[in-house]
Parts: sequence; C-alpha cells; structure tokens
Amino acid sequence: MLIYILWGFILPWLLGLLLVIKVPKIMIIFIPICVAIAFIINTWGFNYYWSLKIKNNELSLSAFPFNLGLYPILGCLYIISIYFKKLNIIIAIVFFTLITTLIEFWALCKGQVIYRNGWTIYYTAISYFFAYIIVLSYYKLILHFGLLDKQQ
Repeated sequence: MLIYILWGFILPWLLGLLLVIKVPKIMIIFIPICVAIAFIINTWGFNYYWSLKIKNNELSLSAFPFNLGLYPILGCLYIISIYFKKLNIIIAIVFFTLITTLIEFWALCKGQVIYRNGWTIYYTAISYFFAYIIVLSYYKLILHFGLLDKQQ
C-alpha cells in the first residue's frame, strides 16, 4: 500500500502544493469535483471491473491515494492548460485522456492493476474521457456563474 501512497498521493501533491501557491483559486474550485468524480468512478469500477494488486478488505479503499492525489492534480492541470495556456479543448481532452490512460497502462503492464469481467484499457480510456468531459462541464459552469474570471 505504501507504493500507492507514494505514487498516487505524495508525488502528485508535490506538484499540487506548487499549484496551490501559484493558482490557489483553480485548486480550491476544482479539487472537490475531481475527487468526487474519482471516488464515483473508482467505487463503481473496483466493485465490478478492476482491482489493484495490493488490496484492502474494502476494495475501493486501495484507490484512496489516487482519488485524493493523482486524479485531482491531473484534473487541475487539465483546467490550467485550458484556462491559462489556452490549449484547445479537444486537444486538452485527448491529451489528458491519453496521458492518464498511459499511466494506467503502465500500471497494468507492471501487474499493479488487474482487469476483470471483460474490462479493457479501451474502456479505461473512455472512462477517463468522460471524467474530463465532466470536469470541463463544471469549468464552463464556473465561468458562467462568474466564479472564475474569463481570460482575455
């Protein structure tokens, strides 16, 4: 479990702390939605479609470091790339879906992630794609209600 805490929580939050200092508003607004999405998808997935090599009695508990670390930090980087860097939305979605899927594919190849009940890396990519779409929809809602200034 220590490896999941290191790779899923501690290392992502080293970058996350820098982001909190540089762009606190983005982090405060988007971390909760990214954590919620991660928990929803992983709770469902761990019950039916995947698991980690190192398991707790409660299957989805193994994903806690990722749900609180890697996924929210990647979600915030995704929004930062759109908001500040003006990355095209389609390119951002494809890029972040690909990066996140490749991270999981690496873990799959190393035997740290185990798929079952017909789940494949392609379904994983689709789940990440939809997660990033939800974060984008939330971003647009935040802009609509003026909770984040529109960038010129």
